[in-house]
Amino acid sequence: MSAQRILIVDDDTILSGLLQLTLELEGYAVTTAANGAEALAKLQVEKFDLIILDIVMPTMDGIKFLRVLDDSNLERPPIIVISSKAGNELTDHYRSLGVVGIARKPVEPNLLVQRVTAALQGQP
Repeated sequence: MSAQRILIVDDDTILSGLLQLTLELEGYAVTTAANGAEALAKLQVEKFDLIILDIVMPTMDGIKFLRVLDDSNLERPPIIVISSKAGNELTDHYRSLGVVGIARKPVEPNLLVQRVTAALQGQP
């Protein structure tokens, strides 16, 4: 069986590199994108089992990415949002956009691994 594929979408290259390393050590195949536009381009040529998505990014932010993805014919895998902006109102907003998990920045890598595992197993 091949490794499950994860796309990390975040303009913070240090954080995305740390998350990539953490997830690869857990056996996942990880690709990164610096913004929503780059992520959409990758989704046109590759299939992913999960997306980890930052909200605040240049070029195309996470909210616009979610809306464009919904309006496209691209397959939408489960999505976990990572953001420094959190709270019940934002959590409800993210969930209304179809997000399956939320992690507050700074992200604790082991907590993210737990959220990734749960999302890939179809658990909330």
